Amino acid sequence: MKKFNKLVLSLVLCTGGIAGCSSETASSPETDTLKTQASVTTQEVTDTLKVGVDLKFPPFSYIDENGDPAGFEVDVANAFGEFMGKEVEIVNTDFSLLIPALETGDVDILIADMAKTDERSQKVDFSVPYRYSYTLALVNKDFANLHNITDEMPEDKFFALDDTNFVGLSGTKGVYYPQSKGVDVTEVTEIGTGLIEVSQGFADVLIASNEVHSFHAADPENTIVYGGIKAQDASNFAVRKGDSEMLDKANEFIASMYEDGGLYDQMAEEYDPIIAEFLHNDDLGLSYIVNPTN
Repeated sequence: MKKFNKLVLSLVLCTGGIAGCSSETASSPETDTLKTQASVTTQEVTDTLKVGVDLKFPPFSYIDENGDPAGFEVDVANAFGEFMGKEVEIVNTDFSLLIPALETGDVDILIADMAKTDERSQKVDFSVPYRYSYTLALVNKDFANLHNITDEMPEDKFFALDDTNFVGLSGTKGVYYPQSKGVDVTEVTEIGTGLIEVSQGFADVLIASNEVHSFHAADPENTIVYGGIKAQDASNFAVRKGDSEMLDKANEFIASMYEDGGLYDQMAEEYDPIIAEFLHNDDLGLSYIVNPTN
């Protein structure tokens, strides 16, 4: 149990103007035009793109041993900056403050594994999806054996099991998804609390996303992963409301990432083993998080 608690703890924690020299030479309309064109060209190349990211979710977004932003989202952000011809500044922002930072102009775009919801869409505009997450259940193994739970069990039957004790992290799909099925959920404010409750049998089921594979790997003796839920969430770039130019660029860039030889093909060699290690499944790689369910 001490080993499991340490693993749970590790899972929880892992988580302008351009200055120039004045000239004494008299100007002319022609030279003024050339200066303006040069200035615009330089502006396009050297402008900074401020990208809002929450750097608390390795291996997707975190601060490396050198104190620099790193991870999948950061690599995507840097590639988008290159696509835009701009230098990228990663602005580390708590997830709950990302949209306010975008609204106030502290950042220009959000690349932070953010799902499009009706509430969020009232405040910002969303791109097409650039990554996906599954909805999975961590199930106490004794409970699973008692009810013959396997991935082949239909989702409706799973949520209709009698006397199932659901536990979920407040503000996440761990609460709102089972509630949408008419199920009562005990809310917790720390994911580690929910994991321990399922492991010890005080709760039967915890709903979350791709990270459920890691939760199971922390205690395979007492838990299983139920993968029969069909829901899959998409994540999108977010831009300021009405910023159609940025939105068009984001959509164009995301489309290019999925092309043969595009960014995702280029990233696969590096991220296939990283995703497999994160999910504790050698059969899963980058495609698992960037491609929708067929």
